[in-house]
Amino acid sequence: MMKYGAEHEEHKFDLKFREAEERGQWRDLYLDLTFKAGQAQPEDLEDPSVLVICNVHGDIVQIVLHDGGCDCEFQFTPMEKAQIEDFVANHVSV
Repeated sequence: MMKYGAEHEEHKFDLKFREAEERGQWRDLYLDLTFKAGQAQPEDLEDPSVLVICNVHGDIVQIVLHDGGCDCEFQFTPMEKAQIEDFVANHVSV
């Protein structure tokens, strides 16, 4: 995870499906995120979670890092996005 424009740092975390919400042609998946033991949470990130936006076919369109349930100035690295995509593919019915 990294702030926009900053150097990235890879983090390992566990995910848990919280809920799904239909919005017309989109399906929003909300995931809880907890850092694995020994992983430091980035400074200025207080309550991280994940919003995964899928289309009607179940394809992931966007992955957004939330802080306190809102968009924030942090983003996921490509490796972290791959971890989230794998979780959705294997644990969430889209």
